Amino acid sequence: MEQENPDKTPQSEDLYKQYGVASDKSGIKANFESIIDNMYPGAFVNINDDPSNPNGRTTMHADGDGSKFIQRVLDYYENGDENVFAGTVDDGLSMNTSDIAAAGFVFGRIHIVDIFDCGNANIKDIVTRQIKKRFQELLKIYKDFGFDLKFFGGETADLPYQVKSGVFNVAVSAWADKEDVIIGQTKVGDIILGLHSDGQAVWEDKPNFGGMSNGMTLLRGGAMDLVFNEKYPDLGDGRFYKGRHYPGAKPEILGGATISEAILSPTRQWAIVIREIIQELKDRGILQMLHGISINTGGGATKIVNVGQNVTYVKNMPEPSPLFLFIQAETKQPWQYMFTTFNCGIGVDIVGEDNILFVNAVKAAVYSCGLKLSELGSVEPGHDDKNHVILNTPYGRFEY
Repeated sequence: MEQENPDKTPQSEDLYKQYGVASDKSGIKANFESIIDNMYPGAFVNINDDPSNPNGRTTMHADGDGSKFIQRVLDYYENGDENVFAGTVDDGLSMNTSDIAAAGFVFGRIHIVDIFDCGNANIKDIVTRQIKKRFQELLKIYKDFGFDLKFFGGETADLPYQVKSGVFNVAVSAWADKEDVIIGQTKVGDIILGLHSDGQAVWEDKPNFGGMSNGMTLLRGGAMDLVFNEKYPDLGDGRFYKGRHYPGAKPEILGGATISEAILSPTRQWAIVIREIIQELKDRGILQMLHGISINTGGGATKIVNVGQNVTYVKNMPEPSPLFLFIQAETKQPWQYMFTTFNCGIGVDIVGEDNILFVNAVKAAVYSCGLKLSELGSVEPGHDDKNHVILNTPYGRFEY
């Protein structure tokens, strides 16, 4: 029966630490920083020169849908609908194209490969069938919005001893003209505009709950009923699930959607929105007013800390959207950490000149995509040669 168990109590604030997952990637970045080639340290991704074009720039990027795939397997086990696996392509692709778009890679060629590491032979053909179908659909959507994407196939590996269920990743290579690259030169006095992660873009077939592809370990483990520890041992370690809900439960706060539908809302194809913004700014002759973009995935609302140098981003955050209110109520995670784990309703930060011409151009592009935008705050001076983020939220002021 797909209902919540009222006898189970919400989890402790230490739950995320118990899972051994960290939203802070600074340690990993420090390990590799000295050997990474990057022309623009303030940009959102690593960028290099194009040896075949003195006026060009190149980038490469790799990412995936994280542990969101495991929720898809759970949903499939419970409901038997293989279409649930199609969304893994939305997540894997967007986690790459969105990040490179934040550095301006939206007009040149983009090459794509995928890697599916499969630990469960019973679902391999089902998953790969859905991957193919969704790639076809998404490539057409991108083409309709003017993108030049080429899919090169990839690798499907049978790894029953290394992987329990499955892992899906995507890698991209991209090219851009030098004048289109956004190198993250944010300035004191700049305005910060926030693109809402929920709602429904014009190309999306249903409303999106905005979870994107981060914090999924906490979302899945904190919400799904602990009965699944025994029912599906291949999806955890026997004690992973700590919640009280079945995938098909419909809490009132989610407005009629099931919990699994909300968790599995695909990561929006933010590259499309960003291309529309950049094109609008170009058409109005004010592209130089755009100084930086942050995709609020790993690090959540504080992800912007990686953009620019020696500045403080002050953001006035709106009330989190329903999915985040739900998971905070279930897990009792402190809001200070919720904002570092999840985007909490703002999927992208756009930073640029505090000028009505800039603001109006961004709004026009965002609204044409059917999405919402909020004016969040401003860029203030740094004080220790490091970037900082200050969030003024309905639950307090948090400094990072």
